[in-house]
Amino acid sequence: MLSRVLCIVGLMSALATPAFAARQFYACDVDAKRSLGWVSPKMGFVFDGKGGVQVIDGVIMHFIGKPVAARVRAQGDTLRITWSISGARDKAGQIIPGLGYIATLNTKTKSVSVISKSGSFPQRFTGKGTCKIRKNAKGFLRG
Repeated sequence: MLSRVLCIVGLMSALATPAFAARQFYACDVDAKRSLGWVSPKMGFVFDGKGGVQVIDGVIMHFIGKPVAARVRAQGDTLRITWSISGARDKAGQIIPGLGYIATLNTKTKSVSVISKSGSFPQRFTGKGTCKIRKNAKGFLRG
């Protein structure tokens, strides 16, 4: 009886594998016209197939110079991806202590919405768009 229960639990675990378990790259075009540059018009999510994700966009490449690790939580077809960057500077040259991001990616419809918020100012910056699954990130930020 115990072996049957363990077999069923193992099968259920295999079937409940989250959508981000596969190695994939989502390349997203985001309408970020009103984000004052804090939400990039091109954003990529690289899922490593082991539950990890990295984010790449113009803001990250400008201030960090390489993709950043993010946290991901799955709920059905929707992934909530969170990350932050520090050391960014505004147009006046003031350092922004921390800039937090939340992206909601629907893996079924390939839609994405992004919110950026800093403790330094009361505004939230947002963008919405669509994503495509690509084989790699080659030339991604160039168009």
